[in-house]
Amino acid sequence: MPYSHYELISIVLSEIMRIRPASILDVGCGLGVYGMLCRIYLDLYDDPEFFEKLKEDRPKEWGITIDGIEGFQGYLRFIPRWAYNDIIIGDALEILSHKQEGGYDLILALAILEHLSKEDGFRFLGELRRVGRRVIVATPKEFKEQVVPDNPYETHKSHWTYTDFINMGFNRFIPHWGEWIAIYDKDIKESGGPVELGSIDIGGELKRIEDLLIELNNNLVSSLQQQTLILDRLSLSIRLKGFLGRLKDILKKG
Repeated sequence: MPYSHYELISIVLSEIMRIRPASILDVGCGLGVYGMLCRIYLDLYDDPEFFEKLKEDRPKEWGITIDGIEGFQGYLRFIPRWAYNDIIIGDALEILSHKQEGGYDLILALAILEHLSKEDGFRFLGELRRVGRRVIVATPKEFKEQVVPDNPYETHKSHWTYTDFINMGFNRFIPHWGEWIAIYDKDIKESGGPVELGSIDIGGELKRIEDLLIELNNNLVSSLQQQTLILDRLSLSIRLKGFLGRLKDILKKG
């Protein structure tokens, strides 16, 4: 589809706002949803002079660069062209191969990877890493058949896993029930190396969690015991006060 699931929009946009890139390449931009959102929230939202940028008779002086790549010519008339500096129609792999290494602060590849064969998909991920300092990829966790006769770019051709992304150097994941939201961050790679599944001590992590649970349980038991003691003392105090009150009444009557 030329757009993402609605649940992804706020998640991806939040990550984009955290990064605050100065240049973005939207690969497989579809109807231009993310390009428009990036233009609004990165270039207009916090600008007190935003209205000046929206005047029709003024040359656009955008603060950030947003370029797009789209394979299907038919979507071009639906894309909000004002939001993009440049849109190239054509094969994403071919276009990426001519892009400068590290040419963009952020590359978005949302709902496109599943439309490539596995072989082309691995090449595609490699090109994204080469061209972008950071990359956000989103693709379904489960494979679903989809064929659109009038647009072969919309056919689903491949299924992707966590291990696939790890093997391609992606080093962060945003949790989502139905999508892999995989992130490549060059800064993480340079400072500490990419996260690899084999580097995680599963046994050690489980032991640490078990110890934390035992400690939490002991703390709860201790807390409950203290509360029980306090309640017992409070109950005894109340009964004692009642007894003293009745004793005073008896002595007055006597």
